[in-house]
Amino acid sequence: MKRMFVVAAVVLLCACSNPKDTVVPTSLDKMESIKPQIEKLTPEERDLFASYFVRHTMGAAMGGMFGVKAEPVPEGMTIGKAIDEQRDFAAKAKIREAEEKVLKEKVKAEQQKAMEEMSKAALVTLISKKIDIERMSGITMDEKLEVAIAFKNTSSKDIAGIKGTLDAADIFGEQLSGFNMSYDKTLKPGETATWVGSRSIKYGMNSSNDRKFADLPEDKYKLNWKPDMIVFSDGTKLTKPANAD
Repeated sequence: MKRMFVVAAVVLLCACSNPKDTVVPTSLDKMESIKPQIEKLTPEERDLFASYFVRHTMGAAMGGMFGVKAEPVPEGMTIGKAIDEQRDFAAKAKIREAEEKVLKEKVKAEQQKAMEEMSKAALVTLISKKIDIERMSGITMDEKLEVAIAFKNTSSKDIAGIKGTLDAADIFGEQLSGFNMSYDKTLKPGETATWVGSRSIKYGMNSSNDRKFADLPEDKYKLNWKPDMIVFSDGTKLTKPANAD
């Protein structure tokens, strides 16, 4: 009888000493009280519990500062339940990250396809550049970078208008100049037109780079056409996707 009592007491003691049954304190300053129980957990369980506790104490406090609904540690929460909840939270987070990655790749593919369609519809290139000096009575009044840009309708429909940006970068990839332009005269399939524009390099904001670009030979710079919109005469149009490069 006495032996059975001892065995029962040992079993009861073991059950009570299960660290996962320990109630979690609701504030960070009381964490030290359950340190012995936490040390009995496996490394994975300790990491999960630590993540849970940070998320529901410091994370909740910071969330409240930014107007996010705080979720503090609830009364009666045990270490074991906290570990299970954090494991479930982490699993759901991985699923969400995977779904976000799929969505991001899908949107990027759609954006790339849209930009490729726009690039195929019109060919745009720089055909000349020069510095135009304006003088009066022998005095230089202004210096302007003048560029001529050619458009070609490479689609099968009449283009009513085209808008975009032609960027120029040096051989190291550093942008030198950019030209925002729009052309609203009708271009039939295969037809070519020219757009001429200029801006001051004496008083302009980008004067040093524009001057450098004006002096560069063709093999020392690269062009990048970024279409914003192509409108066809039949009313249809191709538009740059939101947030597309």
